[in-house]
Amino acid sequence: MNEEFDVLFVNSWQVPHKTVLRAKQERSGIRVVHRVDGSARDYGRYDDSDQKQMRVNMLADATIFQSQYCRFSTRQKFKVIPGDGPVIHNPVDIEMFNPQGERWPIRGRVRVCNAAWSTNPRKGTWQIPQLARRNPETIFVLCGRYSVTPPLPNVHYFGHLNHVELARVMRSCDVFLDLSENECCPNVVLQALASGLPVLHKSSGGVPELVDEAGITLQTDLSDFHEALEDAVSRRESLASKARDRTVKHFAPDIVFPKYLEVIEHATRHSLPARWDLLQAALRGYPVITCPAQGLARHIQTFTRRISER
Repeated sequence: MNEEFDVLFVNSWQVPHKTVLRAKQERSGIRVVHRVDGSARDYGRYDDSDQKQMRVNMLADATIFQSQYCRFSTRQKFKVIPGDGPVIHNPVDIEMFNPQGERWPIRGRVRVCNAAWSTNPRKGTWQIPQLARRNPETIFVLCGRYSVTPPLPNVHYFGHLNHVELARVMRSCDVFLDLSENECCPNVVLQALASGLPVLHKSSGGVPELVDEAGITLQTDLSDFHEALEDAVSRRESLASKARDRTVKHFAPDIVFPKYLEVIEHATRHSLPARWDLLQAALRGYPVITCPAQGLARHIQTFTRRISER
């Protein structure tokens, strides 16, 4: 942070507000570009993460959203991000994740892949054992970390994999299953699409806009899983082609990175927000003030009195 640079690129709530503020105070020409992953509350987190990224966004000179759903989630569903900006989906390594290459010798008529690292219940992975019991002829291939791991004969746990191993496993399966809720732009879905896997998914978050016609939407209670899986298998060649084509056209690094660079190039530096800007944001419902309720009420009373005196 002590080096000279023109742009500070920050992600969601990962870079502290005081760090971004100091950089902008000390460098008159620096521009802050804020990439938003989504609302922490929408993920099921109830800490101060949304407050952190809201305060950082007040310092941002440009805002980028991971997906249309991400923009909706943080600007309408929950008031988190006051700044607006373009939607730029995540990129995926289409060379590493592709239908061609080495495969794992996974036996079974139909192999369903799932990948997750977080055990957040909204990932939906807790539902997989139920599906496995109801579909004993289907092989479920799980990559990553799972909180519920019953010893079922048709469930294979691969554990944590690097990208090379994950790509190998994905291309060894027939379809990809995503049961997440309110995810803005999950990388594993993009990796599955790049690997030529049709995606079975819920109608939730940004996944439908990523998958489009390269998959099948499941009912919320998953009662149609078997029928959807059979449909995907019967049309696998067509769906796999759509999945691969979609990633090459929309999510390849050569497509995505220039969009980031364009936003960075055209970002115009904004002045630092004043205290009253923060109070105005608080009055509009943004989680910006950390003081206790009585202190907040006192600040708002002072603010409204001064406004009325003008």
